[in-house]
Parts: sequence; structure tokens; C-alpha cells
Amino acid sequence: MTPPLYTHPLTFLRHTLGPKPLTAEQYLKRVADRHVALGYGAMATRRQKMSRWENGTAVPEPTAQLAIADLHDIPVDAVHTIGWPDWLLLALDNRSVIHLPWTQAGMLHALADTTRGGPMDRRAFLIATGATLTGAADHWVASLGRLAPSATHGRLTVTSTMVNHIDHRLDHLRRLDDTLGGGTLRPLAAEELKLATRLLNDASYTSPVGARLHSAVAEAARLCGWLSFDSGHHAAAQRYYLTALRAAAVADDHTTGANTLAFMAIQTYSTGNPADAIDLVEAAQNALGHGGSTPRVLATLHARIARAHAKAGHRAQSDRALNAAYAAHAHGPHDQDPSWCYWLSTGELENMAGSCALDLGDPARALRHFDAARTAAYDKDGYHRDHALYLARTAEAHLAQGDVEGACASASKAVTLLGGVASARSSSTLSGFTGKLTAYRKTPAARDFLASITI
Repeated sequence: MTPPLYTHPLTFLRHTLGPKPLTAEQYLKRVADRHVALGYGAMATRRQKMSRWENGTAVPEPTAQLAIADLHDIPVDAVHTIGWPDWLLLALDNRSVIHLPWTQAGMLHALADTTRGGPMDRRAFLIATGATLTGAADHWVASLGRLAPSATHGRLTVTSTMVNHIDHRLDHLRRLDDTLGGGTLRPLAAEELKLATRLLNDASYTSPVGARLHSAVAEAARLCGWLSFDSGHHAAAQRYYLTALRAAAVADDHTTGANTLAFMAIQTYSTGNPADAIDLVEAAQNALGHGGSTPRVLATLHARIARAHAKAGHRAQSDRALNAAYAAHAHGPHDQDPSWCYWLSTGELENMAGSCALDLGDPARALRHFDAARTAAYDKDGYHRDHALYLARTAEAHLAQGDVEGACASASKAVTLLGGVASARSSSTLSGFTGKLTAYRKTPAARDFLASITI
């Protein structure tokens, strides 16, 4: 079962403070009691106060923050030095991955915390939003070219050939993910990251090999982040992504870091603020502008920022970014293309364009793009998880035009594809369509579809 997503750490703390989730009023009553006990006097406990705190439209008064800190055993000085809401992360054991220095030692510390895993892997909330999230992108850009892996001396020597094997193993996992989904492959990717981390810490390697090994660690952490997100583990996903950025900075790897930011953007525009996602991809584009890249890599970033703009309702900006993606992709493959960008095909671009149109309220245009993706044989490329996702979106587009039979036909194909795929992301999209379909449950096609599924 996919855990619920808490978009603010305070929401998570409220739901886990007692044996049963606390309502806003119950939590505020506890805070108000601490407020009085600390000598700050009475505090209002209207439900709207909690709502404004948790959706980011208001910040608690200084004395209210101190009462919250006292309730969760967080030191007073942390409230003053870290700032709201970041100091709440001290109660969630996520501070290190965000606030460690951007040095090689900081990267190793973050890597150790992240690979240790633990209960955080089962919690679904965003540990970084807004300025905290985009600030990590800024730190990564500022660190490029400033850090470098040192030569180490261990009993085992890591060679360039060994790093090749690690890269190949990660490539196999990426392609298995296309068919099996994050829920199945997440544990395997975590073990790959642990292996690469052990070599990073305990083996001997030259500086050039060390740079490649750090890049492999960054890509392994990025892959773990994606698989965690795909299976609904949002806090773990962000921990992995932020750790991947640190490893890419040490390797001075512009491309892997930019790709990590693009995947962070997917999570951000799917669960958080699309404006933050736009900032993340723009940081990636700026970094590649300084470090160079291939047309296909640039096309992936153009396509990703197009999706973020569509989520934000920016039609013109989304269209411009899509046009840039098509133009860059038209240059074809390049010998220097990283192995992870194999997935960007003509069919994928058409599906992403269709998703943009759907988000922008243009289902007719969305269907034209989804049809073009099928003409490009996307359904024969083996991307079962994403094909199911796009079929579910096709179903939404049909439903938006009142074509219930067409919607149910596409959704039925998606259900069939998801039979062997463990992907909370695809399943939630299909569940969202099913919720909309209930308004048409008296029609034969909707009634038969709803009676046939269990999502």
C-alpha cells in the first residue's frame, strides 16, 4: 500500500505525534498548552491557523515556534539558527542531507546517512520545498569545478574497468525499471549504491578513476531517488536526489547533476510547486550551458521544463520549450550521449506533449499527440510502466471530451499493462481517472469498467 504524502514536515509530525493521527485542533491544543507552560500566555487554536502553517501561507509566531519545538524536544537554539520550517527536520532525522557543507566530507556524510536508510524509507512527505529545495540546486552549481576526489589508498584497487561494470549494472537496472517499476527494483538499486559507496570509502583509486566512481555513485543515488519516487516514498526520494547532487559536484559531473535536477523536478511538479520545478530545470540548463552537452541531453531538459510550465499553466512557455525539445532531438544520437538518455524517443516526446496539453486543458490536442506517439510505435518499445501511464492520461483526455467508451478502452489497456508493474505513480494516475469516471457510472462502458478493476 502506498503511504500518504505529507507535503509539509509539520503535517507529518502532527499525524505521528500520538497513537492516532491528531486533528488540527488537537495538535494546536497541545501547542497552546506548551505555550502557556513556557510562560508565553494563551494562544489561538483555530483550525485555519494550522492550515496556513502547513500550506506555507503563514509562519508561526516566534513564541508558537518555541512551543512546537518544546513539544518535539527540539533545542531552542535550532529554532533561531536554522529557521522555519527547516528546524522541524531535526525531529525527522533529515537535516544532514540538506545542511551539511558542500565538500567531499559533507558528501560522504550525506551518503552514509542516505545508504543507512531505516524508517525514513517508509515515510511519505517532502523534506525540502521552496527555497530549501532550489537552494540545493544553487549550491550544486556553485560547487562545480571547486571540488575534486582525492586519490585514496585501500587494500582493493578500483580500476576503470570495474567502474565500467558498475555503469553497466546501473544501465540494466534502468531498463528493467521500464518494465517492472520502482516498487520491485528499489531494493536492488539500494544495494548497488551501497556497493559503489563501499568502494568509494574503502578502496584505492587514482583521481581520474575516483571522478568516474563519484559519477557512478551520483547516478546510483539518482536512480534510487527515481525508484523511491515511483513507489511513493517521497522523503527517501529527496534524500537520494540531494545526495546524488553532492556526489556529482565532487565529480564535477555537470550532466549527471543536471539529470538529477530534472528528476527532482518531476517529483516537485507532481507533488509540490511547479514554480520550484521550473527553477530546478533552469539551474540544470545553466550548468550545462557552462559545461557543454549533447543535443539529446538538452532535449530532455527542454521537455522536462515544458512539463513544469504546463503544470503551472504557462501555455506559451510550455510550447516554446516543447519546440526546443523537438528541435534538439532532431539532431539525432551522439557518441557522447550518456547511457541514461536512451528513453527519449519521438514517441516519448509526443506523449510528453500530450501530457502538457492535458494539463493545459486542451484534451483534443492531447489526443493528437498521444495518437502520434502510437504512430511512432511507442507501445512496442517495451516501456510498460510509462505506456500504462500515458494510456491512463489518454483515457482522461477521452473522458474530458465526453467519450466514455474511448476512455474506458484506453484505461482497460492500462490496467492490463500494470498487471506486472509495481509503480505507485502509474497506479495513482489510473486511480485518478477512475475517480473521475464514477460520474459516468450509469453508462454501460463505465459500469463495466468500474466493476472489472481493482487498483
